Amino acid sequence: MIKEKVPNRQTLNAWSNKIDKAQSLGLRTSLTAQVMVKCLSLFSLIIGFYYFSHIAHDWVVNQTPATASDVTGLAVSLGMSWLLQGAFNALSSSAKMQVLNKLEQRLQQVFIERQYALIRQHSVYYWQTVWLQHLQAFADWALEYRVQQMIAVVVPLFALAVIFYVNPVIGIGLLLTLPVVPLFMIIVGKGAAALHRKHFIALERLGSLFTDRVAALPMLANYQAHQKQTVLLKDASENLNARTMKVVSVAFLSNSVLDFFATLAVALTAVFIGFSLLGELSIGPEITLHQGLWILLTVPLLLSEMKKLGQVYHQKAQAEAAKAELAPLFSRFTQNLDGSAMNPVNDDTTHHYSSEHKVLLTANNLKVFDINAPQPRLPSGKDKSAVDDTPALLHAESLEVSKGDKILISGRSGSGKTLLLEALGGQRPSTHTFSEPVIWITQHPVITAGTVRENLCLNDSFTDDALMKALEAVELDLWLSLLPLGLDTVMTDYPLLSGGEAQRLSLARALLRKDNIWLLDEPTAHLPDSQHARLAQLIERLGRDKTLIWASHKALPANWFNRFWTVSRSTPEQDAIFNSKSKSEAGLKSKIGALQDEHLQGCSSVTATSFKANANQKECGLDEK
Repeated sequence: MIKEKVPNRQTLNAWSNKIDKAQSLGLRTSLTAQVMVKCLSLFSLIIGFYYFSHIAHDWVVNQTPATASDVTGLAVSLGMSWLLQGAFNALSSSAKMQVLNKLEQRLQQVFIERQYALIRQHSVYYWQTVWLQHLQAFADWALEYRVQQMIAVVVPLFALAVIFYVNPVIGIGLLLTLPVVPLFMIIVGKGAAALHRKHFIALERLGSLFTDRVAALPMLANYQAHQKQTVLLKDASENLNARTMKVVSVAFLSNSVLDFFATLAVALTAVFIGFSLLGELSIGPEITLHQGLWILLTVPLLLSEMKKLGQVYHQKAQAEAAKAELAPLFSRFTQNLDGSAMNPVNDDTTHHYSSEHKVLLTANNLKVFDINAPQPRLPSGKDKSAVDDTPALLHAESLEVSKGDKILISGRSGSGKTLLLEALGGQRPSTHTFSEPVIWITQHPVITAGTVRENLCLNDSFTDDALMKALEAVELDLWLSLLPLGLDTVMTDYPLLSGGEAQRLSLARALLRKDNIWLLDEPTAHLPDSQHARLAQLIERLGRDKTLIWASHKALPANWFNRFWTVSRSTPEQDAIFNSKSKSEAGLKSKIGALQDEHLQGCSSVTATSFKANANQKECGLDEK
C-alpha cells in the first residue's frame, strides 16, 4: 500500500484554509466578525462589573447612594453586552447556514460528476453520514470551536492585563493556575479524539450492516438466516454502546477536570481577597472592596470561556474524522488553487475534437488513478514527471476512439474494465477523458419510486410522443399497454419488472438523451442467456449510429465491433520479473498495493487491437448459441 507523501498531509486548519479559498466560504471573515462581536460583548460585561463594584463600594464602605453616572454606566454596559450577544448568535447561525449551503452545493456537484465511481466505494449509510453529519461537523468546528478558541485566548489575556494593573499578586497567581486548565483539556481531549474516531467507525459499521440486511430480507427469509443475522446486529449494537459510553465517560472526566481547576482558581483568589480586606494579609498593594469585588466577578468570566472551549472540544475530533472523508471529495476544488486540474492533458499527445470530427479521443500513455489519491499535475506541457510519479491503477500506451466506433472491452473480473469506463466518462482521475457528455448503462439499472414518466424523464421534459417512441424502440410498448394508468403508473411493487425489462427501461432513457457516446458496463451480466441474447441484439440495433464502448464478460458477435481492448492485470511478482527483463520500460507501469472497490493488485494495462470483420467471418457468442 503506497503511503501518502508527507507534503500532502495537511492539518485541519491548513485544509480548512484551502477549501475556504477554493469555495469562497468566507470562513475568515465570519470568524473575525464573530470574535470581535463576542469579545466586545464580554468587554462590555466586564465594564458593567466595574460599575456594579463601584456602586457596592459606595453603599457598603462610603454608605452613600449610587451616583447617576454609575447607574447609567451599568445600564449601558449590560445593555450593550446583551445586544452584542444577540448579534453574535445571529452571525453564528447565518454563517453556519451559508457555509453548509455552499458545501452541500459543491458536494452535490461532485456527486453529479463522479457518482457512479463514488457510490461503489462505500455503503449507502456511509454517504448518508457524509451528507448529514460530516458537513455539519466541519461547519461546527470552523464557526464554533475556532471562534471559542480565539475568545478563550483574547478575553483571559485582556482580563489578566487589567488584573495585573490592579493587583500584580493576584495576576501572578492566576497566571500560574490558568495554564493548568488548557493543559488538562488538551490531555483529556487527545484521548477523547481517539475514542471519537473509533465511535464513528462503529456507528458506520452498524448502520451499513443494518441497511445491507434490510435490503437482503428476501434472501434471508429464503435461507432462514434471521437468527444468525440478529446475533450479528446485536453484537455490533453492543460494540457501539460500549464505545459510546467510553466517549461519554471521557467527556464527564474532561468537564470534571475543568470544573475542579476553575473552582480552585476562583477559591484561591477569593481567599486572598477576603484575608486582605480583613487585614490578615498585606502582600502587594492594598485592595479595596471595589477592586476585590470586580476581580471576583471577572475571574469566573474568563474561566468560563475556557470551560466553554472544553465543552466544544469534541467538535475538533468530529471535524478531523469529517476531514478524512471530505478531503478526497473536495480535492478537485482545492488543487485547482495549485494550478492542477482534474484531468490534466498533455497537448503533445492528446487531442479532443468536437463530435463533428471523426476522432473523438486520442490517448497516448493513458493513466487512471485512485479516486482518493491526489490529482495528477502537469506544471508545463513538456514536464511529465508529476504524472509519471503518481501511482496509476491502469495504464494504456495508446487508445483511439472515433465517431461511430464499436469497441469491445474484455478482461477478467477485477482487471479494471469499470475503471477504464469511469476514466473515459470523467468520473475518475485520469490523464484523458471524453470532452462531451456520455451515456452510462450499468449492470444494475436504477428504478425510482415515481411514475413511469418520472423514471424516463428524470427531471427533464419530454412529450408523451417521445416517451412512447422510446418505449416502442426498446420493445416495452406491450408492457406499457398492460399498466392501469399508462405513463402515470407508479413504479412500486407493481408493475413488476424483470431484469431484462429494467435494462430496456434504462435504454429508453438513453435514447431520449440523444448523446452519441454510450458506455456499457456489462449491462447483461446478471441476465439469463436468453435475455442476454435478446437485450444484446437490441443494444446493437439501437446503437448503430452511436459510439459504443462495451465491457462484457459474456460472448458477443465479433462482427459487431471494429476495435477490441483487452484489460489485463499484473501482480507485483509479475512486475518484478518484467522489470528485471526490461529496465528501460520500468517507468511505464506504476504499482499499487490494493484498491478497495476493484481488489486490484499491481497495475492493470489495456491492449488495443483494431480490424473490420467481413461478412463471411465466423461470428462468436450469440449466433453460436
